[in-house]
Amino acid sequence: MDAEAKKRERPRGEHRTSAANRQKILEATLQVAQEYGYQGTTIPRVSLKAQLPTGSVYWHFESKDILFASLMDQSREWLEGFHRKRRPLAGETTRQHLERIYCSAPENEALITQDFWRLGVILSVDQSVREQISRQRFLDLRKAVMDEYTAWYRQTLPADVQTRCPDRAFQMGKFTLVCADGNLIMNASGDHLPGYLRMAGISLIALAEAAPGTF
Repeated sequence: MDAEAKKRERPRGEHRTSAANRQKILEATLQVAQEYGYQGTTIPRVSLKAQLPTGSVYWHFESKDILFASLMDQSREWLEGFHRKRRPLAGETTRQHLERIYCSAPENEALITQDFWRLGVILSVDQSVREQISRQRFLDLRKAVMDEYTAWYRQTLPADVQTRCPDRAFQMGKFTLVCADGNLIMNASGDHLPGYLRMAGISLIALAEAAPGTF
């Protein structure tokens, strides 16, 4: 083993709980961002919140950009599980599907994705943000979510409606994401709309069943 390799080698047992520490850092990042905002989220603050040395944070994430990109990657995995439970069931109509996941869902379900999605929105719209990798990860994630919503409507909208209105599934998917964005931004500002999910579900059902040419 040459001298450089020996220099890089870590002592036996060091970072034995690296997977646990990595998760601890990601969770601390969300907590810090909730308290200080995106610009106020720094590696030292994350280190303090995670109760780990700053060097441990840098050992897992070489920069703030990589830290937030990893947070977006983890969020993608979480969203996949979240959406898997909300996809249309076999034979469900659009109305039945939307009533199940919106009108009959617990009120707090509208807030589940608030923290990491809010960070992603800031990454995508704030021109002062330097983090390019994490911004692109969020934009990719956002497209995947819109594709997910569009797939719902392609599965549940009647074939004759999709024949006469070939863009309706895509428009509905995009509007579903617009509704989620607006609700999350409002909640991030400290306000909220009681009954949002039910109201969104009723609105989406009306749009899905609207006559051709309505929009």
